[in-house]
Amino acid sequence: MPLTGPDIILYEKRENYCVITLNRPERLNAISVETGERMYEIESDFANDPNMRVAIYTGAGDRSFSAGMDLIDFAERAARGEQRRGAARPPIVHWKPTIAAVNGLAYGGGCERALSCDIRIAADHVKFALPEVKRGLIPGSGVYTMPRTIGPGIAMWMCLTGEPIDAQEAWRIGLVTKVVPKEQLMEAAIETAQIIAANGPLGVQAAKQIVKQGMEVPIEYAMAIGRPLMDVVFNSEDAKEGATAFREKRTPTWKGR
Repeated sequence: MPLTGPDIILYEKRENYCVITLNRPERLNAISVETGERMYEIESDFANDPNMRVAIYTGAGDRSFSAGMDLIDFAERAARGEQRRGAARPPIVHWKPTIAAVNGLAYGGGCERALSCDIRIAADHVKFALPEVKRGLIPGSGVYTMPRTIGPGIAMWMCLTGEPIDAQEAWRIGLVTKVVPKEQLMEAAIETAQIIAANGPLGVQAAKQIVKQGMEVPIEYAMAIGRPLMDVVFNSEDAKEGATAFREKRTPTWKGR
């Protein structure tokens, strides 16, 4: 059953994937404290639902994926003496694949939300920026994730200037995987989610975990970290089912174990 709660975020489960939509188009899908708390609840549900294998993140409308932190909300809380680093909690840690369908500008926390996803597909009119320095702030997670995604040179330029880049430049530097016309964005994201969800979930999640953890250490250590996970996958029921289904020329029935 879907979670009940404020509709500032829409949470739609479809077969074996879900669509999570920031739903504040009148505020360019800016992230308030309430939005961050709601996102935490939704991500917890997704992470713990065995039927959900992939999540797609997007924004309502076509102007904005997310403009980042809601500065009006931030200013009001600051005026009351509340001390906060930002509006959004860090994303829930799990090994299920996530896709950002970037439908409009992705600034600040919106850009960071896209960076937290495993695959980023952008509409051809969008822009990305980490503009926090223009408001006397600092990117909350972008200072860590952007250089790991595109390298330190361009990441430093984005963090220090706060200037935006367009979708084609984002593709050129490896920030996004694919750029499509805006009317094809959700179709492309859903197609990708369905391709991933059709694969063995144990293998998919282990592959994501090994890639993520292996990037932080030399390759020899990465292989040592990955070996136990590979052993689990290669000796799983899903591995046997995959080989059997191939031999019998049928679609595998995955158990996730």
